[in-house]
Amino acid sequence: KPARVQVDPETIPQDDAPPQTGTVFNIWYNKWSGGGNQFQLVKSKYKLNVEKDSGYTRANKIDGQKYFCLFFAKGMCTKGRKCEYLHRIPNDLDFFPQTVDCFGREKFSEYRDDMSGIGSFNTVNKTLYIGGLIIKDNTQDLLNKEFRKLGKIAKINVINNKNCGFITFKNESSAQFAKEAMFGQSLYGTDILNIKWANEDPNPAAIKAKKRQHEEETQQVVEQLL
Repeated sequence: KPARVQVDPETIPQDDAPPQTGTVFNIWYNKWSGGGNQFQLVKSKYKLNVEKDSGYTRANKIDGQKYFCLFFAKGMCTKGRKCEYLHRIPNDLDFFPQTVDCFGREKFSEYRDDMSGIGSFNTVNKTLYIGGLIIKDNTQDLLNKEFRKLGKIAKINVINNKNCGFITFKNESSAQFAKEAMFGQSLYGTDILNIKWANEDPNPAAIKAKKRQHEEETQQVVEQLL
């Protein structure tokens, strides 16, 4: 089915809808996603409904590398089927150069000090830090319910006494997509999720296992594409 328009363009102020790439976008995204000192976490007015919002766009007719729509992930794309980016969630067959994320944005050599932002091209990171949680008996179940709509989950760990959690996806592109889709969202209505990249496990065995897993997954993708 054709992708639907998620938000009427008339209802979005111009400074809320810059181009998806380029210098203007980078300045705006920095402000919008927690960059800069004046950052204050604000609950998102929009939310992706994967079932209703997914559909084909102009990107489906393009040969070669395709990227996902950041605004679709945020639930606020005004273009619908006329969008030049993909309107669906990433899957096992989506493959991107390590220098960019699934939205086509260039990564950096190092993470930001606060682990927000686009991420590092020196690390394959599939784990998100979820801050701002209100801990209740069903928090882990709710996290699982919300995040599994966005990709296959390998592991969820909620740290009750720190009001935070960690979610590891099976694919890095799913983690990238979920980080944007769930940033500023709410589980209970009064909480606001602050999502960042998780720090790497310093355990040498964990680093070795992660490297081996990445090599195996790369091999699987290559075999699937042949």
